[in-house]
Amino acid sequence: MFYWLGAVTLAVLYNLWTCIARQAFHEMQKQHVPIWLCFDGFADLVYLLDIGIQFRTGFLHHGLIVCDSKKLCKKYINNKCFIIDIISLVPLDLLQFYIGIQPMLRFPRFLKVYRSVQFMHMYESRTGYPNLFRVANLSHILFLGLHWLAAFYYLISEADDFQGSWTYPKQEGEYTQVTRKYLASLYWSTLILTTIGDSRTPDTNLQ
Repeated sequence: MFYWLGAVTLAVLYNLWTCIARQAFHEMQKQHVPIWLCFDGFADLVYLLDIGIQFRTGFLHHGLIVCDSKKLCKKYINNKCFIIDIISLVPLDLLQFYIGIQPMLRFPRFLKVYRSVQFMHMYESRTGYPNLFRVANLSHILFLGLHWLAAFYYLISEADDFQGSWTYPKQEGEYTQVTRKYLASLYWSTLILTTIGDSRTPDTNLQ
C-alpha cells in the first residue's frame, strides 16, 4: 500500500503542477499536445485503479483486520472518500472538444490530494529523518504555491493585455520565450510575497 500511495501521489502532484502552468503558458500546452494527452490519460488510469484498490483495502475492527470483500466494499462506499474519488474523475476536460484547450478543466483531480496527505504521514512514520522530511515537504508546498502565483501573475498580465508597469512586459524579442515567461513570473510572484513597498504598484483593480 505504501508504494501504491506513492504512485497515486505522483499522479496528484502531476496534476497540481502542470494544469495551472499549461493554462497560463499556452506554449507549454500547444507544443506538446500528444505528450500531455498521454500523461493525462496515465494519471487518470492511476486514479481509476486507486478506486479499485480501495475496494480491496482491509481495515481494523476491534483489533482484528477485516478482509471480507463485502464489508470492505460497504465501508468504502459509505466513506466520504468514495464520493471524493468519483468527483475527482469527472471528465470535465472532454469539454475541450467544444470550448478549446483549457487544462484547468482537470481541476476535480486536485480533490485526490487527501491520498497524498496519507502518503506523507505514512512516509514520515517510516523515515529515519522525520525532521528533514518535514522541511522538504514544507519547502515543496512553498514552491508549489509560488508556482501557482506565477501562473496567476501571468494570467492577470494577459487579461490586462500586458499594459502598465506591473504586468509582464510586452511579448517582444526574448520576452516571447516560454522559459523567460515562467521564470520572470516566478520571480515577480516571489518578490510580491517577500517584499513590502519595494515592488511595482498595481495599475488596475484586477492587478
